[in-house]
Amino acid sequence: MMNATNTCIKETESGYSILKGNPNVKESECYLLQFDGLAEPNPGQASGGAILYSHSKDPLYETGEYIKFATNNVAEYTGLIIGLRLALEKGYTKLLVEGDSQLIIFQTQGKWKVKNENLQKYNTQARSLVSQFEFIALRHIRRDLNKEADRITKEVVKSKENFVLEYEYLVPV
Repeated sequence: MMNATNTCIKETESGYSILKGNPNVKESECYLLQFDGLAEPNPGQASGGAILYSHSKDPLYETGEYIKFATNNVAEYTGLIIGLRLALEKGYTKLLVEGDSQLIIFQTQGKWKVKNENLQKYNTQARSLVSQFEFIALRHIRRDLNKEADRITKEVVKSKENFVLEYEYLVPV
């Protein structure tokens, strides 16, 4: 069992708990990652999904990963992990993260212990990814504020296929 440690010393102006980085970083300098997970039934066919937004909150990338059989909590961790990986791969080093799973957010922040042995490996993986950012802060949001990440998880369970989608914007000439 992992012990909870209070790694969230400071918060941003909007209530994100800062896990790493200078507390003077402005939220407007950060990209936004929203993640979600779904298991139908629980446990059952599952997926994790994430969407990465620009500073101006335009969608940049979506990603989803299908899991043949998992619990909802494993699916939620999967959404967080694939989102963090995508942000790192694309070179985004300042990140705000939102999810509607209080368990995953609070365990990743170190506020809650990870009692489940299976979830410990997912938490370790998520926290390892978190350590690679210049600045990263997390907060729990209501489900109704996480609709796009939720949509991704439903699409992935239906299609049973992993994907990464890059949004293309027309740049005026």
